[in-house]
Amino acid sequence: MCGRFALVTEKKILEMLFEIEFTEEIAARYNIAPSEMLPALYRCPRGKTGLLHLRWGLIPSWAGERFGSSGLINVRAETVAHKFRGAFRERRVLIPASGFYEWRKEGKNKQPYFIRRRDGQPFAFGGLYEKARAELQIPKSCAIITTAANSLIRTVHHRMPLIIPEEHYPLWLDGAAPLVTLRTMLQPYPAGALELYPVSARVNNPAFDHPDCLRKEER
Repeated sequence: MCGRFALVTEKKILEMLFEIEFTEEIAARYNIAPSEMLPALYRCPRGKTGLLHLRWGLIPSWAGERFGSSGLINVRAETVAHKFRGAFRERRVLIPASGFYEWRKEGKNKQPYFIRRRDGQPFAFGGLYEKARAELQIPKSCAIITTAANSLIRTVHHRMPLIIPEEHYPLWLDGAAPLVTLRTMLQPYPAGALELYPVSARVNNPAFDHPDCLRKEER
């Protein structure tokens, strides 16, 4: 799964990565947690890439009042095209990140790890979003797609977030992309391109949003 992540990079790097000019600053975030607002890239009706601010916790379009206010932070790659067919066809997004956290049970405790690209560059999760529903007081919301873990992440957890390769960004956002092609993209990111290391248990507290979240813990 993916329940926490970080986005710490310069705005100009994100602009180059996504080929978009941001009209606002993207604040450094070291411990993004569910229910918080996060930036996401989508394809505007006129074909350009645009920026959305979405609450992390997808409320599906078919959900009623009893669905719950927290929503779904993750949806599975194996079933996303069926269970969320409308959003998968029309409302795919790229969610920028510098890395994400996962926890491994070690004895009686759970040790958090930070996972990032080996080259330290930002990347993007593949996700879905839903439009706001004023009648239920539901804002625009999103979820991150997850896949089976690659060999590196499997040492910590059996699932990992879907990371979209940079060369596939235009296709992922393309509303006319064939579904059969999109399904081939629902694969684990190569293990050799990632690294992980232990971090402080202070990251367990979602209110702790500090550079120390990313600091390697000596063991």
